[in-house]
Amino acid sequence: MVAAVIEEINIYSLAIGEWLLRRLGSYAALIGFCLLIAFTLTVAAAGWFFPINNWDMLAYLASIHEAKGVTDPAALHAYAYGAMQANISPGEFTVLTADRDYRIRQYGDPAAFNTMLGFYRVKVLYVQMGAFLTTYVDGYTALKLLSVVPGFLIGVVLTWWLKRERALHLAPLAIALLLVALFGDIAREGTPDSLSALFFIGAIFAFLARREGLVFGLLILTFLARPDHLAYVGVLMVVAPMMRLRSWGTIAAFFVSLALYVPMTKAGGHPGWWTHFYFTHVEYVPTLAGFDPDFSLMTYLQVQVRVIVRSLVEETWLAVLILGGFAWWQLVLRGAKFTRQETCVLIATLLAIAAKLVVFPLHETRFWFPYLIVFGMVLIGAMRDVSFFAPVKRFAS
Repeated sequence: MVAAVIEEINIYSLAIGEWLLRRLGSYAALIGFCLLIAFTLTVAAAGWFFPINNWDMLAYLASIHEAKGVTDPAALHAYAYGAMQANISPGEFTVLTADRDYRIRQYGDPAAFNTMLGFYRVKVLYVQMGAFLTTYVDGYTALKLLSVVPGFLIGVVLTWWLKRERALHLAPLAIALLLVALFGDIAREGTPDSLSALFFIGAIFAFLARREGLVFGLLILTFLARPDHLAYVGVLMVVAPMMRLRSWGTIAAFFVSLALYVPMTKAGGHPGWWTHFYFTHVEYVPTLAGFDPDFSLMTYLQVQVRVIVRSLVEETWLAVLILGGFAWWQLVLRGAKFTRQETCVLIATLLAIAAKLVVFPLHETRFWFPYLIVFGMVLIGAMRDVSFFAPVKRFAS
């Protein structure tokens, strides 16, 4: 009895689906366009009216103020904390200043706070753009603009991507991808993730379209916004010739970025790879002055295990990769055609994620967001002409 009811529900569901397809099929691209733009506007509005306030914003505010010529640690400290206090609720401010011993020390000790800025100054483009915007708006608003506006533009680029692939009817899949990749958080947090993701996604879109000048320019901007993307650029540069592709934009971007990396991180006062690794994963010391932990292979391996476990139980990026890998396999089995550029991006993305995990493992999905998006968008484009189910011609009464 139950099986018969379920079968009847399935039959009517398929009938309704076929009826909608016949009547709305010609409008599918328009509907997909409207849905994706509406979703993007919703996320942008949430980012503006309901931002996520985190401690990193304090350091970015100080770095932005420093870029305008202020060097006194006490003045930088006062500006950063004053800007945050003026724009968030008392409860949120208490969390950022009294939630744990580390935050208490940073709030009460400008000198200790100043030692942390080396982690943030190296996002040169983000800091300089923030400094430019503070000519017209306050620092807190500048950080919101640098997340919300790039977030909206990411939606525009993805809409253009689907249009170029003649796959706007698959926009709901792109929306689902953005949802599980935590796009909403990216656009709401005051960090360089949204800005760097915009440049990176644009660069890969240009790579697929063989616009090498854009590839070069956008990859350089990606690197300047977040230097850790250099790993992906290097992997893409290696994979491309293996796929018999010539991409002078990728090669030039890698070597220019590599040449800039050491002087840029040195000028920004970055404490170095192992110190950063140890601070992030082992111990949040109250000040980096005199902090120089010895390298430990055992500590490094323990961190690797911890990051994978946290990724499995707390975040979504591994799930997206697993589902994406399965989708890639199924698309190939069903005869989907991938260009060399598309295959190159898929392979480079998987290898770059593996490389970054080895060099500096991070469990938060936001660090992998742009890689998940380009991986997923290539697969969505390939779904355009694939038939997953045989057409249903008749239904039982």
